[in-house]
Amino acid sequence: MRALLVLGCCWIAACSRQAPPAAEKAAAPPPQYFRVDPATAGKVSGQVRFTGKVPPAKLISMDAEEACQKLHPKPAFDARVTKGKQNGLANVFVYIKSGLEGKTFEPPKTAVVLDQRGCMFVPRVLGLQTGQTLQVKNSDPVTHSVHPMPQNSREWNQQQAPGAEDLERKVVRSEVMIPVKCNVHSWMHSYLGAVDHPYFAVTDESGAFSLENLPPGEYMVAAWHESLGERTERVTIGAKEGKIVAILFQ
Repeated sequence: MRALLVLGCCWIAACSRQAPPAAEKAAAPPPQYFRVDPATAGKVSGQVRFTGKVPPAKLISMDAEEACQKLHPKPAFDARVTKGKQNGLANVFVYIKSGLEGKTFEPPKTAVVLDQRGCMFVPRVLGLQTGQTLQVKNSDPVTHSVHPMPQNSREWNQQQAPGAEDLERKVVRSEVMIPVKCNVHSWMHSYLGAVDHPYFAVTDESGAFSLENLPPGEYMVAAWHESLGERTERVTIGAKEGKIVAILFQ
């Protein structure tokens, strides 16, 4: 009996003890961003050219939206292939496709802007870094619908009335490319190129591009066009070296 009493007291004492506090979760360490040494940084620049026949631009009918028609005194066209001097191809997203593995880059603090102007997305092709803010404006007197359709992230769709506040979103996963449409005006299209580093550009009217402040290394440079697909070129950059790359679509 006495043994049972002692055992009961021990059990009560054990139950009365407070369980040791759960170990606090260690705070995640801040990301270690890669810093390029300016003393060795190089660059890749060049031109994207198209030697094929440019397909005729498609006439855009804005009959269903009088306010959009008024913004275009002359007919508006959907020119998907735009060729300039020396066969330079505009609106090509050029980026480093491989060669930066294992490096983490800090997202820029500044936002990239996608505007809705003249009932068109401006620019047609836009690049941004994952984690960077995408700012969407509506400069038109009509309501638009901003509808990005990524494969690697959540799809979203939001209306934006005239004079409404700018929309701000972030793309957290890299993807080339993310199509954007307006559900109100079927002719409105744009494309977002999201990569996890700062080495990207969109060619100008002459097809020119420049990727600067690159660390020395061997890279695959890719060029994407909405109608013509993607082309790649390999390039090796030494310390303080600049390479000129010609990318050809046919």
